[in-house]
Amino acid sequence: MVRFLRAFLVFQLVGNVFSNLCLSAEDTFPSKPITVIVPFAAGGGSDVFVRIFQDSIRRNKLCPQPIVVKNISGAGGTIGSRIAREAEPDGHTILCLHDGIYTAQHYGNADWGPTDFEPIAATGQSGVVIAVSKNSPFQSLTELMDDSILRPYQLVFGTNLGAPNHYSAMFLQKGKEGSKFRFTQTGGGAKRLAQLKGGHVDVTGFSLSEYEQFKAAGIRALAVMSEEREPAYPNLPTAKEQGINAEHGLMQFWWAPRGTPPDRIAYLENLLRRAMNTETIRERLDFLHINPLFIVGDELQKTVQQRSANLNGITIEKPTSLPPLHWLILGMTIICGAFVLMERKKV
Repeated sequence: MVRFLRAFLVFQLVGNVFSNLCLSAEDTFPSKPITVIVPFAAGGGSDVFVRIFQDSIRRNKLCPQPIVVKNISGAGGTIGSRIAREAEPDGHTILCLHDGIYTAQHYGNADWGPTDFEPIAATGQSGVVIAVSKNSPFQSLTELMDDSILRPYQLVFGTNLGAPNHYSAMFLQKGKEGSKFRFTQTGGGAKRLAQLKGGHVDVTGFSLSEYEQFKAAGIRALAVMSEEREPAYPNLPTAKEQGINAEHGLMQFWWAPRGTPPDRIAYLENLLRRAMNTETIRERLDFLHINPLFIVGDELQKTVQQRSANLNGITIEKPTSLPPLHWLILGMTIICGAFVLMERKKV
């Protein structure tokens, strides 16, 4: 009996130690790699932005676990954001997505938005450049907007429908009463550049970093939609300076699935703060013409609400649905066939 009791106590002690170790492992965060979902293809602006942070965190050993970038592109970023929203809310899967999280919901491309996530931080802001082909007759944004009033729906604005660059154009329309563009789906920055150079669209918008990359390819900037002139382009006037009451830009946000514990949000916030303080990130964001702002806490909540509210005054004019051509063609074929049969019977 004594031996049995001793064995029982030993087993109980070992069990308690093992249980405590397991609990300790669960409480330790992060206990595995942190996956950052980028809802766009590799090599794009959002992907480059996240990989700058990934590299800085790795080089400076800011996190005991690696940061893994997972590109899930498609449907203007909504496929990746949906997967992030449905991820386990344990802090090990997060999302980096700019204002597309607002515009997709407002346009109707997604039935989820900022309130379905826990905001972690905003870590950068970039202006928007309105550009035309170098052969364009428009020498200023004022001339272009005046023409969009005289000839409504004639100027073609290349966009990614429902994405932030589409909303840049709609902010322009709102800022100049009576102006109307005809929007066409072109896709990402490289595709918009090709459409602009090929003469398929009259005007489009680029982020500052995109414009810096594309400007030598035969395009010309008319305005920047920032509140003030961008330091990198001091001679480029703002839209407001040209009489168009429009302002728009891109802000990069980091999100966690709704229900992620506050202490893990705080850890991720602190991780991003420490990364932002590194010289590597400061230099690379400056090179990309991204303002290295850092917003968290109550200010972040207000920023999220404000940027969402800014879209309330935007009126969406979706293209008229085309008639069911395949059924019309089938009907005409049947009618023609009937006429042929009737004529044959007469013969």
